[in-house]
Amino acid sequence: MNYKKHYDLLMEKSKNRVIEGYMERHHIIPRCLGGSDEPENIAKLTPEEHFLAHQLLVKIYPKSSPLIRAVVLMTTHDTPRRVNNKLFGWLRRRASVTQKQWIEENGHPRGMLGKKHDPANIDNITSGLKKATTEKRIEIYTYNLDGTFCKKYESIIACAVDLGTNPSNVKYTADGKFSHCKNKILRYEYSDTVQPYTKPKVIRQPRSPEHSRNISLAKKGKKVNRSSVMVCCIICKKETSTNAFP
Repeated sequence: MNYKKHYDLLMEKSKNRVIEGYMERHHIIPRCLGGSDEPENIAKLTPEEHFLAHQLLVKIYPKSSPLIRAVVLMTTHDTPRRVNNKLFGWLRRRASVTQKQWIEENGHPRGMLGKKHDPANIDNITSGLKKATTEKRIEIYTYNLDGTFCKKYESIIACAVDLGTNPSNVKYTADGKFSHCKNKILRYEYSDTVQPYTKPKVIRQPRSPEHSRNISLAKKGKKVNRSSVMVCCIICKKETSTNAFP
């Protein structure tokens, strides 16, 4: 099947017509393939046509990961039914109606849309920005859960990027609202007596000659003298119990 031909026919059909009711904007040349946001590259489609257009694009460009992810997102919903063009169109129209109703009852989610700040708020925002740019930035100090010092960061954002989290979690943890973040304790303060973090060395007990010989035999698939192993285990248990509970 010539998927490119069907796609071009669908895009041509979208020109010079008026859609009554709900419609969706579609990039004729996808942005991931170099398409722009110019009006000439925008087609107005019904949700069914929009869903079909993205399926055709995946057929035309089967190795394009962004196009495949777009279709996968379009098929995600909370019903057990398989998504097709009609079901997708019904879901999109229903979502549009419920969203408009919510905005009419609760207001637009962008709280300042169409509004202006009071002069007092503008002064507070301006003074806060000046303070942030002229005064010394907050330094974040991280500690391991056992209390040992780990690392110092010049800003909240730098700490968030290194830990792989968002700046809000870093700030709330440093303020004490969260106990830890990414297995790290965060604080604004730093004591000069705290030493830089050094990775602790693991001290391993030396193996006895008998223990080493048994390991070597086991690796070779040979029979191990279990009586000697049991003796070693009993001795180790006695030594451990003696050290732990004097």
